Amino acid sequence: MKRRAFTLMEMLVALAIIGVIISGSVIAVGSLNDERNLRAPLNELRIMGKRAWARSMEEQRAWQIKLLPDRFVLEPKQPVNADDLKLFKDVDTKLGRGSGIDTYVIDPEVRMEVRHWGETEWHAPRPDAWVFEHSGLCEPINIRFVSDFATVVVSFDPLTAAVASEEFLHPGER
Repeated sequence: MKRRAFTLMEMLVALAIIGVIISGSVIAVGSLNDERNLRAPLNELRIMGKRAWARSMEEQRAWQIKLLPDRFVLEPKQPVNADDLKLFKDVDTKLGRGSGIDTYVIDPEVRMEVRHWGETEWHAPRPDAWVFEHSGLCEPINIRFVSDFATVVVSFDPLTAAVASEEFLHPGER
């Protein structure tokens, strides 16, 4: 009786195929993590934009998102004093929501760039402000988040503060 077994060559081919599949999976997972890290500040900016838009109309006062090179900050446009802070805290507690004053720090591997309405060139925040008037209208603004592996370009609608368009670009497409 003859026994059949795999040859050494067949085993090496099978191991090579498994290696290619695993390396492709690792690259794909790494790419997804990189994209998630790039989209994280965009998602937070989107949330802050909605909060600023809603609070500007609720409170009938202008709010802004101050754009700095390494962070963005949601705050009232006017200077905040101790009485304002107490009022915000009382209203927020009564309505069961978090404070309107919030900060998001951008990952050091991601760079934010801004282009205001009418501008043709992108620039780093110097600082800039995205202002939401008491009517709910805000400046149309374009923001992009750039990393070594990709870029996300976003335009915000001046009526709703929602994302009007979003484009994900890989390094060769910039």
